[in-house]
Amino acid sequence: MRKLNWLLFMAAATLQTACGNGDSSYSLNADGETFNQASSTVNTKIDVLWIVDNSGSMASSQQNLATNFPSFINKFTEKAFDFQIGVNASDAYLAQSPLWNNYYNQNPKPVYYEGQIQSMKGKFRDGVGNSHSGFFVLTPSTPNLHQNFVINAMLGVNGRGDERMFQAMEQTLLSQHNAGFVRNDGFLAVILLTDEDDFSNPATTSYNSYVNQLTPVSYYVSLLDAVTGTSGATRRYNVNTISVPDQACLNSIFNGAQRIGVRVQQLADATGGKKGSICGNFATELASIAEQIVQLSTKFSLGNKKPIPSTIVVRVNGSVVPTEGWFYEQPTNSIVFNSGFTPQQGAQIQVAFDPEILDF
Repeated sequence: MRKLNWLLFMAAATLQTACGNGDSSYSLNADGETFNQASSTVNTKIDVLWIVDNSGSMASSQQNLATNFPSFINKFTEKAFDFQIGVNASDAYLAQSPLWNNYYNQNPKPVYYEGQIQSMKGKFRDGVGNSHSGFFVLTPSTPNLHQNFVINAMLGVNGRGDERMFQAMEQTLLSQHNAGFVRNDGFLAVILLTDEDDFSNPATTSYNSYVNQLTPVSYYVSLLDAVTGTSGATRRYNVNTISVPDQACLNSIFNGAQRIGVRVQQLADATGGKKGSICGNFATELASIAEQIVQLSTKFSLGNKKPIPSTIVVRVNGSVVPTEGWFYEQPTNSIVFNSGFTPQQGAQIQVAFDPEILDF
């Protein structure tokens, strides 16, 4: 029996990010030689949540983020991706009720409440004090994107000094004020900017006596699984950090208020995220994080058909992509594009291969 030549047209409908509206049904042509799947176009939706440490030691790091933001966002705008960006502070966990009610009801109210209704601490920020952009979620159509991100992200240094990055992330993602931000067919990227570690423990308001009672990192992996409806090798999210990675970095910035980000790095590792250094070159760190988000959000799943890797041919808009432009990821049965080769929004992707097993 002669070998069948199988052609699989894959597009964003079968991305790990599950984007687009492609038809995933299989059919054989009349000549019995070509196996087809309907194709569609790339429709990459990326939802980016920044949690920015707003404690007293973060002024220079917030400024570095603001200055170098183009190194991050250019990775998305140059591909015309459909992105959303929301920002919240590391003390967003104060929205948790009723644990913090007594703090909120103090008179005068603590400065870190900014005179807000308590639940509003969970809402995306559009700035602080007298500086507000008016845009709580930034998109490709937001005017003056860089300028408005700077306003949103420069959250000052008057926040609560008990950094609970994970709880802040949780409160932001679950807040009714941010409903609809995480899209079912999108890729969620969380980025934690801090010079501290995470001390999340929703059972207490104390931050001096519970270091050995912190909520396990695995709880937050499960939370993100639930929020995105994905998990394991097919997850459509990751958590990235710009934090204190080691003792050398800590020694160079230490003024008594910083710590190595052990737990924040553990969450990045557990979700396949990038770990940047708050002591490093912010432009390089931000570009690296953005590049990985782009790679993961454009990962093309080959469904249930396992290819013979040596037979794979990838085309974008009809043109063959050289082998250095992509790789086959066997654990997820996906095509991943390398830096510089990720397709534009609206591009048509075709992947042809001979399958390991002919099962019709």
